[in-house]
Amino acid sequence: MDFVELTPIALGHTPLGTRGPNPHIHDWQLDWQKLSSLIADNQDVMMQVDAGLAEDWLNTHGTIWDNVQGYHRYPNDNRAFDDTVFWAASTWATPAIVVTFHNEISRAFSCYRVGTDPDFHYLGPRGRAY
Repeated sequence: MDFVELTPIALGHTPLGTRGPNPHIHDWQLDWQKLSSLIADNQDVMMQVDAGLAEDWLNTHGTIWDNVQGYHRYPNDNRAFDDTVFWAASTWATPAIVVTFHNEISRAFSCYRVGTDPDFHYLGPRGRAY
């Protein structure tokens, strides 16, 4: 998978305390297969990959992979907190990733498919990525 196959996206922020009920616009979840393919094919140029919801990035993102630790094993799990608490599905926002390259430039891309599964699936069988 190459970066030209992804759609760039702008990141936003919803301040805490200003939220009303979110509309049900769609059912989108992070596309784990696309994300793991991107990491497998491009890890030589990337330092870090974060995931979250583009429209509320500051409140929903976390680190999925970096070039030191690899995949962060327990996102959304308080047993081994590693700054990886993120939202992977939404009925109103766009699941997205931010890639930080070795030259320290970061780029945001939408990365979703239809679905409602908020869990993480990038570790695959026996702790390996897809």
